[in-house]
Amino acid sequence: MDYAALAVIALLIAVSACWPLLRASGKRRKALKGQALQLPEHHRPRYRQSLAGDPLAFPLAMSGGYALCREADLDEFLFPDPEEERIILAEAWGIFDAGDAVQELRPLLSHGHRSDWQQSRELVKAGGSALAQRRTELGKQARTSAEAREELLSLRRLQRNERGVQELDFLAWDLSRAVMVARSAATCGFLDQRVARDVALQTASYTQQTYGSWVEFAKAFDTARWFWRAQQDSALDDAHDAPRTQVLTSPEGPFAQVDFNAPVPASQLLLLDAARELGLSLRADEADRDWQRALVDAARSRT
Repeated sequence: MDYAALAVIALLIAVSACWPLLRASGKRRKALKGQALQLPEHHRPRYRQSLAGDPLAFPLAMSGGYALCREADLDEFLFPDPEEERIILAEAWGIFDAGDAVQELRPLLSHGHRSDWQQSRELVKAGGSALAQRRTELGKQARTSAEAREELLSLRRLQRNERGVQELDFLAWDLSRAVMVARSAATCGFLDQRVARDVALQTASYTQQTYGSWVEFAKAFDTARWFWRAQQDSALDDAHDAPRTQVLTSPEGPFAQVDFNAPVPASQLLLLDAARELGLSLRADEADRDWQRALVDAARSRT
């Protein structure tokens, strides 16, 4: 058999091996195109009246992305569908009652996912045998564990400092979700609205102490969300997140309507009272920020 025939056979084998990938890529492009056509309507900003003058304007803007995806009014604290919120809280958060809601909100405010990510960041920064050993362990576990694959990808992203993740403050991700959970729990009756609104104000204060603008906040949120998803191909998710953030920062979006540095009403830390009534206590670790130390001190003083 001559070399030309061998080359043809090799080409046919390569094409046959790649065809499933090419077909999957085609399906993905179609999905991206279909989603792109739907996003303008899916992320259309809606207001019942206006955010102007609303004491909750800042936390409503913080969690505006979640309201957009629910096709909810951006100036309404409660979401439109209580049953949908019950399903979201149950499936995504394991929340079924008031106790569960408080149990989820407390760690989001006091340490959140940023605590775990900081440990990974310190491991990558230290490098050496500890990092190599962890990567070897995850490589073996990744064959059967999706969580191991995600953690391994996260470590690689940290090592390469993709999207500047090594310098990222992950707080925006935790605090925005805390507002969303509080709103969701209030919508379906798990959390008293007075407590939920106070939680929202609590997150607003911490956000203003950490970030300097809505642009900075939005970038931190989007990057943390990308890092949390830990998917090898993030094109589909990026195709969703980019237009959502563009809407939030547009002239019609909430970020343009709410002054980032405007005074926000002070929180009364009502979540601590709710936790005490339920017999729960605040974790006293991860107090690496002034507001975290103040939160721990406040919790201790109310016991």
